[in-house]
Amino acid sequence: MYLPRGFRALADRYPWTVRLVWGAALLIVAGDAFFAVKGVIYAGESARLRAGMSTVERSRLDAALVSDSNRLQVMIELARRQARVDNGLHLSVALDSAVLSLEQDGATLRAVHADIGPDSWVRTGKRDSLRLTAPRGARTIEQLLGDTAIVLSGGAMIYARGQGDSSTTRSGSVRVDAKDLKIIGPSLKAGQHVYFY
Repeated sequence: MYLPRGFRALADRYPWTVRLVWGAALLIVAGDAFFAVKGVIYAGESARLRAGMSTVERSRLDAALVSDSNRLQVMIELARRQARVDNGLHLSVALDSAVLSLEQDGATLRAVHADIGPDSWVRTGKRDSLRLTAPRGARTIEQLLGDTAIVLSGGAMIYARGQGDSSTTRSGSVRVDAKDLKIIGPSLKAGQHVYFY
């Protein structure tokens, strides 16, 4: 195999590094090919399933898919608007900017950085699993667990990050610094609203 003179010199000088780079490149190409084949298989399976549906079933499926994507956008926008007009003391969590705010009468009393838990699948049984995502929409505070956690309706939690804690945030939850939760905590009580948008 012909190699340019500069590359040959590099390969002679750093043989293991060049082999490692070639190996990584081959793995990337193999991964791309694998996912391309999977995409073709999934597209074929989807087309086969759609071909077996009646026209009415296809139109219902298309409408349901459009409705699901629109429903999430509407829910997020509704939560944002509710947070703006809610005059009572409440929390707002902006998921896109990772900021938790204590608000009242349209004023932000305190804003802190928040870690949003990643979306993930959690196994609930031998053949069952549940997708945990960041909460969206309006929730209420169900329980305050001292200075360490706030339990929300729907099972979501806002909890404190310990000093030096570098672990990832739990899926479906929000984590803030322990000192920030300690400051915000006394202002909160069960029944207050928390808006996620």
